[in-house]
Amino acid sequence: MSRLFLMVVVLCSLSSSLLAEKNGREEGTIVRMRMTDCMAPRHAFMSSMSGATPPAGEQCPEYVLVTDKVVYVISGKSSDQLVPLAESTRFHFQNNEVLIRVDDARKESHFRVKAMVLRPEWDRNQEMEEAEAAAAIVAHRSLEGALLAGTRP
Repeated sequence: MSRLFLMVVVLCSLSSSLLAEKNGREEGTIVRMRMTDCMAPRHAFMSSMSGATPPAGEQCPEYVLVTDKVVYVISGKSSDQLVPLAESTRFHFQNNEVLIRVDDARKESHFRVKAMVLRPEWDRNQEMEEAEAAAAIVAHRSLEGALLAGTRP
């Protein structure tokens, strides 16, 4: 009887801990990636004393991670932190960093949050950028057409 009780207690605690871990993770989509200069470490003095500063000119990936409510711009700490684009990604926060496990990697990749914005504001900004790009294309085509016709705009 005591073994059965112990087994039930262990199973209940295991299932609740797994549920808590699953609920602690958020889901989002990586929509953009670009390579930028690596950010200086947070504790620059201590890093410089230990000699752990990134080499000058090293490029690190910067991603745009879109969730339902917030859009994050995150930056890797080294050039080998690559995450697949346009896939649903599960992540969580720990010590002011975003942790993402890529595929079945042994360890999670740590990313610094460079910026974050509410999703509706980001959507509005994206629409404005697309409208500006479309207007620039139309202006370029009309200028190109005028030059081909031999007239001045």
